[in-house]
Amino acid sequence: MALRIRHLAAAKYRTVPWRNGGGVTSEIAVEPEGATVDSRFLWRLSLARIDRSGPFSAFDGYDRTIALITGAGMVLNFGERGSARVDKPMQPLAFSGEWAPGCALIAGPTEDFNVMTDRQRIRHRVERLEASPTARALQMAPTLAVFVGGGGTVSIDGGPMQLGSRDTLIVDGAAQVTLRSTGLALAVGLFPIAAT
Repeated sequence: MALRIRHLAAAKYRTVPWRNGGGVTSEIAVEPEGATVDSRFLWRLSLARIDRSGPFSAFDGYDRTIALITGAGMVLNFGERGSARVDKPMQPLAFSGEWAPGCALIAGPTEDFNVMTDRQRIRHRVERLEASPTARALQMAPTLAVFVGGGGTVSIDGGPMQLGSRDTLIVDGAAQVTLRSTGLALAVGLFPIAAT
């Protein structure tokens, strides 16, 4: 695969409504480009603002990971599957898109980072990265996305790129990727599932 690099500035993320109408999301990227939440997309990265308690949208056939970006966080109720407290910044929580948990805000509005992947075609892994003035090598993946909370410098095969606060870098193709960050960051590896 030829190397493809996309630097996505936070100011240019696309605002779209939630599937259940309960809020809005800043869509970072979706594959294929132009896909909607009601079409069968391969993967999607987004930032969702949650202003009030209520249910999450259901996404049958998808695996999800969320991580708190701002606010005090929330408690997700998965019914018989129990509950999970999401209150540590950029700490990933994975769950099935079918579960559509109820969400109870802890203390006011929050914002969270979301990854969704079609589980029949692709899997994902999300890693929380601490701020560091020294370069850190990131996980190798056919597609790697890096979301930086406070900005930072990403080097791809030795070539540096400066990212602003809340920017995202997406690298398709084999590359050596390292990060120096001024705040917490998230690395998302996207791995296609081979057809059998």
